[in-house]
Amino acid sequence: MTQLRKLRILLVSEPGWTGVFRHVEGLADFLHTAGQQVALAYSDVRGSEGLTKLVERVISRGGPVRNLRISHAPQLGDLRAWTRLHLLIQEFQPDVIHAHSSKAGALTRLPGLLHLIKTPLFYTPNAYYGMARQGGIADFVFTSIERLLANVGYTINISKDESTFARNILGLRPEHQFIIHNPVQIDFFKPASQEQRLQARKKLGIPEDSILLGTAGRLCFEKDPETLYQALQPVFRKNPKIRLLHMISGDADPRLEALAKRLGILEQIHLIAYQEDLRPAYHALNGFLMTSRYEAGWPIVILEALACRLPLVSSTGPGMSDIGQGGLSHCWTAAVGDVKGFTHAISALVTDLTQGRPNNHREIAETRFSPKRCYGAILKAYQGQLIS
Repeated sequence: MTQLRKLRILLVSEPGWTGVFRHVEGLADFLHTAGQQVALAYSDVRGSEGLTKLVERVISRGGPVRNLRISHAPQLGDLRAWTRLHLLIQEFQPDVIHAHSSKAGALTRLPGLLHLIKTPLFYTPNAYYGMARQGGIADFVFTSIERLLANVGYTINISKDESTFARNILGLRPEHQFIIHNPVQIDFFKPASQEQRLQARKKLGIPEDSILLGTAGRLCFEKDPETLYQALQPVFRKNPKIRLLHMISGDADPRLEALAKRLGILEQIHLIAYQEDLRPAYHALNGFLMTSRYEAGWPIVILEALACRLPLVSSTGPGMSDIGQGGLSHCWTAAVGDVKGFTHAISALVTDLTQGRPNNHREIAETRFSPKRCYGAILKAYQGQLIS
């Protein structure tokens, strides 16, 4: 058997919160545990306490870090960011560079296209902008950039939907592509005991006898919270003990509160800020809901809900089109934007809660989405390209 050598791996990422960051955070910690040397290029423009702690961990392990101070949108400061990144590359001399999200991907792959970087490049897009199928100038610009850079280095797609988009729309060649799913920290996210559920609800101010459903994410076109609120209206009306815990990342949107008031459901919705540690929120829930128009693959919050053995209602938009065929025992689906379909699915979940059917979600999280399996596949991809 070939002895795999220790690698120097530079991770480059723009967001310091949401699923992209949590993926990078988990990958950095896994690589360290696997004996690899990790450096981190990041941005604190969209920072978080979790990002600060990750930076501190990388430094404590002897890895250099560099704050690129970039936002997700193109800006003149990107030129300065590239200079800082280039200096870090010269300093660290990585064996592999792995960029996460479109901004980091452009910063690393455009110089690669110009042969300014000789190091093997990997890119995880975490959902292409064009998967939303919105059309317009932004869609054209972002898709054009992705198409230009598609075959620079190697792309790690996290679902069949994302990989199909990359090949058919962007022209990504199969030899430049890996499909590796997002993992979930199964040792961190676990099913709640009855005592943990009661304690979590007490902390959140949720009545013990409520049926508490949850959702999480940014208030944006991609997540489509409007469809969720409309779908919940008849469910709430039928059973006033049902409530929604909405974990919001980013700024609150007054339009969403206005919609809830107009629908007459505001009193049954609990809005809380997205937390660094979502375990207490998952522990309080009876089920998890996701109405996204598109995702790169099964979102990390969905995987965390699986690990906590929660039943699910999910859209079947791009990135999640196969979730209904994933062997999940307690998963109900609806098409993107299908308000009546989501109402039916949520009602079915609520009805099923009284039946006590065995739930296989934790087992699927452990066997298909463990860090060892998913992050381990990424490390094998790094090693494989260096060996070849």
